[in-house]
Amino acid sequence: MRVRVCFLFSAGHNVLMRLGGVIAVVIIALVALAAITNPSFNQFMLSLIRNATAYIINGTSAAGEQSIIHSLQGPCSSWGSVNLAFSNGESLFLDVPNDSSIYLLTSDEFSQWGGGPNAPSNYVWFSSLPGIYVVTPPGPGNYDLVVCGNTDIAYRILNYTAMGVAAYYGPGLGNITTNAVLGIFNITEASIENSTGMPGMGFSLQLNAYVVVKYGGGEFVHWVQDALVVSGGEYWFQGEADVTNYIGSSQNLIYEGGRCVLGCFVTPISGALIISVNSTGRGVVINYGYILLGLGNETFRPVVHWFAHQLIPIPNATAYIITSPSLGPYGWPMDTEFVVGGPGNGGGVEFGALNAYLALYYWNGTSWSPYPITYTFGVSTGEYAINVYSMPIGTSSVELVVGRNNYQVIGNGN
Repeated sequence: MRVRVCFLFSAGHNVLMRLGGVIAVVIIALVALAAITNPSFNQFMLSLIRNATAYIINGTSAAGEQSIIHSLQGPCSSWGSVNLAFSNGESLFLDVPNDSSIYLLTSDEFSQWGGGPNAPSNYVWFSSLPGIYVVTPPGPGNYDLVVCGNTDIAYRILNYTAMGVAAYYGPGLGNITTNAVLGIFNITEASIENSTGMPGMGFSLQLNAYVVVKYGGGEFVHWVQDALVVSGGEYWFQGEADVTNYIGSSQNLIYEGGRCVLGCFVTPISGALIISVNSTGRGVVINYGYILLGLGNETFRPVVHWFAHQLIPIPNATAYIITSPSLGPYGWPMDTEFVVGGPGNGGGVEFGALNAYLALYYWNGTSWSPYPITYTFGVSTGEYAINVYSMPIGTSSVELVVGRNNYQVIGNGN
């Protein structure tokens, strides 16, 4: 449920208690694991729970045309530029690599500069440090993005994106690798005003990640998604890979006398989404799972349901989930996302009322850990949310409410 649009150059104590209660139940739920595709992974999950228990108690913009000019010498002897049009309140997402100097200029500043090899002396914003940036211009209008040096960057105007919590890198802009990621949710209210992408009104809650598969002397990267999909008053869990490859779902609907009695969406709904990877002699297995703890007035026996498994049949290959600012196969940084968006097919959702708690974790080898630095939005998925405010309540946990989309770093960002 994803598209790629980029430009490539050459809240309080009570909130924590409510979310913490769900997390604690999820920890209990994970103990109920009986069998996974790999017995060793079962032991991994059981050891994970013991450590996790201790831890818890303590708008997409179309790309412009590239213009590369080569001069003889100077800091901008090689540079690229693109014209950007911002509406009121829009921000700019940038993934900046090493050896780049980035400038955002007004049209007048760009005209005054006139091009390299000297760097612009007047600008709206500037950075020569690598990282993920959210830049808000002083007002609407036309601006020029100038990149000097290494022009292998990605950008996106943030009008509407999927909202929630997303990790793009670890400490020091380094990678985080793991073999399991976990998104815990508690949606207490979700009234849909409008949605696109599927015939029925709905939305999706997505756990999205990148999986690196290594074999022999080569490697390739898959983008995977584990989603709670809501459409037309029904819900199900669904796994996909590489945008269009359907892996499987839990869809099981029962109607009696014209009334939905199974697979019907109501709030509150709480549980977790889980993606794990493990290696076997036959190849790499990507596992898609969920836990459903509560639905309406009902509570359920805490069980992890692994509803889909994807086999990559390369004998003796190894794999891991990666969170990295490096650009992935679709031109975006390889982020790990736990976000709300439209129900599918690149669609959007606007809520009349919304209250949801999301928390994102990765397995660090001995326990579940929150990502140390996160953002309130994801860029890898094609679905988006309108007027969803993501309120930080921890380094990798948020509360979602109705409000203007906010694009910000959570924790100690660069």
